[in-house]
Amino acid sequence: MHLLNRHGRVALAAVAAGALAVTAACSGGGGGDDATGEDGKITLTVSLFGTFGYVEAGFEEAYEAANPNIDVVFEGEGLNFDADYRPVLETALETGNGAGDVVAIDEQATPQLFNNADNWYDLGADYSDREADYTERTWNLSHGADDKLFGLGTDIGGMAMCYRTDLFAAAGLPTDRTELAAAWSTWDGFKTVAQQFVAADTGAAFLDGPTQLQNMLLGQLAGNGDGKMYVDNDGNLTLDSAAATESIDTVLELQDLGAIGNFASWSPEWNTGMAEGGFAVMPCPGWMARGVIESTSGPDNSGKWDMAAAPGVAGNWGGSVLAVPSQGDHVEEAAALASWLTEPAQQVAVFEAVGNFPSSPEAQADPKVADYTSEYFSNAPVAQILSASVQEFATVEYSYFHPPVKGAVEGVLNGVANGTFTTDNAWSEIQSAAEEAVELAGAGL
Repeated sequence: MHLLNRHGRVALAAVAAGALAVTAACSGGGGGDDATGEDGKITLTVSLFGTFGYVEAGFEEAYEAANPNIDVVFEGEGLNFDADYRPVLETALETGNGAGDVVAIDEQATPQLFNNADNWYDLGADYSDREADYTERTWNLSHGADDKLFGLGTDIGGMAMCYRTDLFAAAGLPTDRTELAAAWSTWDGFKTVAQQFVAADTGAAFLDGPTQLQNMLLGQLAGNGDGKMYVDNDGNLTLDSAAATESIDTVLELQDLGAIGNFASWSPEWNTGMAEGGFAVMPCPGWMARGVIESTSGPDNSGKWDMAAAPGVAGNWGGSVLAVPSQGDHVEEAAALASWLTEPAQQVAVFEAVGNFPSSPEAQADPKVADYTSEYFSNAPVAQILSASVQEFATVEYSYFHPPVKGAVEGVLNGVANGTFTTDNAWSEIQSAAEEAVELAGAGL
């Protein structure tokens, strides 16, 4: 997901201001406005972003049938978390009004958003037994200030590479996923495949852009190393960490090879390139495959995409939690709904509906998940590939300052791809952008 870069504050403030009026008007939360209808039913609003699959899985009808006194409203699916959703949520938390009764949060934002315990209903008293449904990594990410339980995990990313078999064939490269996974089992192997594709001059870019790959590699290296990424909880930059250094240098090297396209993630150009074969490869965690690639590329491209194991060691990229803002009028009922939505059975149903990979090991082992193959992705065993990438992955702890620094780094890398910066001056630009991001975040801006 795109995060705020150093040039985007005014634009995002305008987006947030406009969206807040809508969210506050229809949200069941709000610190004082009792969301109980004339029929005596309680309305619980669940604020979402991206694709959670709750509507597609029929959860509104199912929950209301089991709880006749509850009306459930899902809002916000399709919103970009950092550009559109998060600014509105932060404003609602700061003002004590306008947040949903249940809110979804990207896992990388939990250290920041869970930093203020007063904003959140503590789920620990009634739902601590849910620990059995999660890995240690996911459970830890759901905790915040004073080690209180503020969230319950929904999906997890896993790691894979999605690629266009038609473009690989045009470049004279292997199209078989097993053969390809062996060829790029290491990142040096990935660079070799990239060089071969570029040399074939198909007219398409090898990679979509710089940030998806860098995100994948950053998490992989940090999770299997010392855990350090860009910045610690005190705001001290750690750009010299192995994860930050190698992930950024790999992208810059691929840029010099001519392997990276100018398709900034989440842009209209990125969507068009995905559908029209503008690039051949893009990293695809579980939430990306069906929720983004399939839905954006459309039915005409079914069977042209495939999925292979990612280079390097295991890792994870992405995932979310559901939390209950304390400002709501029905926090206990909201907590019960959040718990139900994240139970293993519901995670399986979401996977079936939209492909989000479950964070619950029990749900991952369900045959409906474990045995799934995707016709769209050339009958790839999606669940097997994703599951293999997360089984031995260590806990990565995102610092309070991680999201804004991440956005600053990505802004520079996108600038390298579009020619604003060069690979020679990229690191100096990253350093200054990261310093500014920490300063602004520390000032609460």
